[in-house]
Amino acid sequence: AEVEVDPDTGSVELTRYTVVHDSGVVLNPMIVEGQLHGGLAQGVGQALLEEARFDSETGQPLTGTLMDYAVPRADDLPGFTITLDGIPTATNPLGVKGCGESGAAGAPPAIMNALIDALAPLGVGHIDMPATPERVWQAIRSAGRAQP
Repeated sequence: AEVEVDPDTGSVELTRYTVVHDSGVVLNPMIVEGQLHGGLAQGVGQALLEEARFDSETGQPLTGTLMDYAVPRADDLPGFTITLDGIPTATNPLGVKGCGESGAAGAPPAIMNALIDALAPLGVGHIDMPATPERVWQAIRSAGRAQP
């Protein structure tokens, strides 16, 4: 994953994402890539956008609709570069493996590591998910105060 960060606003743009995936025997590459795209979009949402918020006094959800809960849109996603490099599995007669869930599992740590790598020169070593612009901006400001 590669990201660009605007230090003045905390905005994070995912600029590139490359995947090499072991799907075993690929019966239909278009469907496998579509499954990977869907999982990657879920992972991008988890890393950068989606946050369930609740009122601290009542427990009432504050992000109960899509007006309040940010999910990835097409313009939040880069063009994914995907290479299918499969080794057949012996656990089923077709030699196929799962594919959609890997994008959702691998994307958050890849994106967060890219973000922390981008912010390391500013002294930022950790940001909780989702890395919203507010959280990124606060982390940059806090790290700047901590430096001599």
